Amino acid sequence: MVAGRNATPGLAPVRIVAAHELVLEQIRTAIMLGRYRPGDCLPPERALAEFLNVSRTTARGAIAILADEGLLEIKRGRGGGLFVRETVPVVAQTRRAVQQNREQIRQVFEFRITVESACAALAAERRTQSDLQEMNRLLKAMTALKGPNNEVPSHPADTAHFHSLDTDLHLAIAKAARNQWLQDAVLKGRVEMFRPVGALFNVLDVTGDYLHDRIVEAIERQEPDKARQYMTEHIDTTGRIVESWVKAPETRAGTVRKRS
Repeated sequence: MVAGRNATPGLAPVRIVAAHELVLEQIRTAIMLGRYRPGDCLPPERALAEFLNVSRTTARGAIAILADEGLLEIKRGRGGGLFVRETVPVVAQTRRAVQQNREQIRQVFEFRITVESACAALAAERRTQSDLQEMNRLLKAMTALKGPNNEVPSHPADTAHFHSLDTDLHLAIAKAARNQWLQDAVLKGRVEMFRPVGALFNVLDVTGDYLHDRIVEAIERQEPDKARQYMTEHIDTTGRIVESWVKAPETRAGTVRKRS
């Protein structure tokens, strides 16, 4: 008699992941988090393969897929290399992608609020002067990128840099919480958020630093309840703006704006 699936509680079929998929995941994640911005050159194929501990064939296959997807541009000859492409998102396509992933997006923002509000509260209790210096450095760098009217930068390279600084600030807060599991969870939440809605932040003016200054101020003053409150409002506001944009097709990108 062959045992059914119900005879193995707590177990699930194991999916074998091809090596090139793991390479794809790493490079996509780095690009989504702004570690590589439009125009940046990735390490050469050989260096990538050695660093990721895979064969050059595996690295080459992943690079080819990313090039087909339009994320990378392969330039041959002198001055060539693997470059992150500067893409212009299409509003209609972005809206469809967000609509198709609404439940996932809801869960991601719910996850982020739960995890990152806890991180902010712990950071307020455990932060060091070094932590505060890094947070304030990142705040200052984000402010420097914004325009004269306090708007988020519109050039793709500047937008990517802004999102990279935003990620670094959230990770700096998580680091100050002194809990590696929470720090890993914050990174996971941001990666999952950028999968379905990453392009959205290039067509909709969602102010990424809304309440950042108040969060850092509460952490500096060691006020965990306020740090938790401001982080919750910060993430919830972004989620609501995304949701309102999806529900209102007639709304032009850039008309919804929230300031701290």
